Amino acid sequence: MSHSQPLRMQAQLAYDAALNSSCPDWRGVAEMFGAALRPQRRLRQQAPARHQEIADYNIDRVKLKTRSPSRCVRFMDGEAIFTHCPSAPNKRLNVGRALRVVICMWRYRVYRRLGYRQYETTIPVPEIFQVRCLETDELFDVDACNAHTAAERASSDPERAAAMLHDTLAAA
Repeated sequence: MSHSQPLRMQAQLAYDAALNSSCPDWRGVAEMFGAALRPQRRLRQQAPARHQEIADYNIDRVKLKTRSPSRCVRFMDGEAIFTHCPSAPNKRLNVGRALRVVICMWRYRVYRRLGYRQYETTIPVPEIFQVRCLETDELFDVDACNAHTAAERASSDPERAAAMLHDTLAAA
């Protein structure tokens, strides 16, 4: 898979894909090239996040005293979604909650783009391509993120999803 390739190579692949796309995501391509050209910041790097469990806990009764780190999640379809990762003090980053929020945001964007007015969980969400912390440039294990969100990304009604996508593609 291309998620294990250097950032320069990923940026070039994103550019090539955008050239061949009918609806390219030039902002995502520009951000990929910007990240590839940016000098590497390794000020406060913790242990590598690969092969770690994804933290996912409730934060309803947690008093958030610091600014939440931002995450950029890229999906295999090229969609890039930015969100914060509110986490409890003295606990690991609540990446699981941030991923659930990102999946909802992806579905909302796609439904709006396809012309639907109501949010549903019918259309399945593609696999996650990359999860990056924007403050530290830390990459999270994509396989762990995909495994953690597999049930959330799945379609609630695969037959209806196929019919919706078929109707949408036929109208286009």
